[in-house]
Amino acid sequence: MADKKMTNKEVAELAGVSGAAVSRYLNGGYLSAEKRERIAAAIEKTGYVPSANARILRTRKSNDVGVILSKTDSRTMEALASGLEKYLYASGYGTTIAYVGDDPLAEATAMRSLLERQIDGIVLVTSGPVPGDIELFERARVPVVIVGQKIKNTNCVHFDSKAAAYDLAVRLGLGAGARVIYVDAADRRQSVDLDRRHGMIEGLKHTGVAEENITICTGGFTAHDSYRVVRPLLKGNTPYDFIACATDTHAAGALKALRERYGSIVGPKIPRVSGFGNDPILQAVAGPIPTVDFDYEECGIKAAEMMAALIKGEVRSVTSLKLGYRLVGIE
Repeated sequence: MADKKMTNKEVAELAGVSGAAVSRYLNGGYLSAEKRERIAAAIEKTGYVPSANARILRTRKSNDVGVILSKTDSRTMEALASGLEKYLYASGYGTTIAYVGDDPLAEATAMRSLLERQIDGIVLVTSGPVPGDIELFERARVPVVIVGQKIKNTNCVHFDSKAAAYDLAVRLGLGAGARVIYVDAADRRQSVDLDRRHGMIEGLKHTGVAEENITICTGGFTAHDSYRVVRPLLKGNTPYDFIACATDTHAAGALKALRERYGSIVGPKIPRVSGFGNDPILQAVAGPIPTVDFDYEECGIKAAEMMAALIKGEVRSVTSLKLGYRLVGIE
């Protein structure tokens, strides 16, 4: 059984080296191969675990990165977190993850808590900034990388949501006379949704859809929220040709409303539906619908690469990385 009170000095005595040599071994400093083998054997024998607090005081590095996630129950967040952790662990960094929901106060509290723990950097996955965030970014004495948003004078990794929405709308080719419902969750925090909304409307107008024929529904974040705002529109006297949604979750709610109204989700007089996110479960249940696929795991890896480079001082200027997309379900 490992001795929980084992110290650096005792490991050094067992290995027949100095305490400084053990410290250099633990911190990746230069040592002869013979000394490395002796220290490694002593650590293996004793189960010695160095004090994280002592290492932080000595090196001013925790080898830990704080990650703040806005959601815990989505495939996209799972893939993004996987990419982050995969690269950071391979680079010698641990992660401390905070789940805050869509709560700006919880987000700010998490940032302050992580900074108090002397982590080496913060990756913030957010749907949209609030003024307090910007102040915290500027005051933080560690690198901050924002994922999912483009924020001025801040290191960012984000998708080109506006271009993706525009491209999807153009490829749908609805044309003049078409009547469209657009469903999103845009509010003061959801700048991604605003980008998608603007891109979709511009794309629809480019294909000839009149702006007055586009009905915008702003709901919440769940499928039920989308169902709740789409359902009464389908019961009205206006015949709609298409329902474009800011997320695949919204699309699921719209499809539920269609099934309730028409008894089916496919038919000559039933509006088609598009989403955003390429959710495999939705595609399997509803069949292929037009949507946009983002590589969230790659996004996480790119954010981790940026963070590691910032911690090591390899990047000194503010970097904004825009990632691409892939259209799915377009004939």
